[in-house]
Amino acid sequence: MEDCKNVFKGNILVILQRYVFLTIYGIFKYLPTPIGDLFRAFYLKLFLKRLNSIWIREGVTFHFPENISIGKSVISEFVYFNGYGGIEVGDKVLIGAGSKFYSHDHAFSDLSKPIWSQGLIKKPIIIKDNIFIGCNVTVLGNVTVNEGAIIGAGSVVTTDVPENSIVAGVPAKIIGNRNENLAAVR
Repeated sequence: MEDCKNVFKGNILVILQRYVFLTIYGIFKYLPTPIGDLFRAFYLKLFLKRLNSIWIREGVTFHFPENISIGKSVISEFVYFNGYGGIEVGDKVLIGAGSKFYSHDHAFSDLSKPIWSQGLIKKPIIIKDNIFIGCNVTVLGNVTVNEGAIIGAGSVVTTDVPENSIVAGVPAKIIGNRNENLAAVR
């Protein structure tokens, strides 16, 4: 756990890098597809931990990009990544428009201090390969979405999602399994 002062304290170069990133990315953030995708991908490769995709649609927001890793995946419009605690997105992942990823939480265990002064807790998010995340999904920290999963639109994911499962709701619960659904179609 780090207190709020330590989150922004430190090397002036790190602070300048963050402001340079946000300022220049603001120019590319809303450029229309397809040329905007290329500009965003080129620029984001300089700042993200890893980026193997050119499919970053307009309006996607990145905070703490140095902690975000994205494989060969498609990120739709207006997705929000807060990478403070670390976010890993695998390959062949489709992320629907308006989805949000929060890899941290506020500390609140010390009753003698106001919550705003207790700092942040890093809570990494891992999105494995071959996953479909519907529109307006929220994924909270300390969550792993395992391979082949589907998350229904509007869901709030607070716990790990098993392999090949279909989850939906607030909070997201298992509503099916891709193996069962495929067997029913055959």
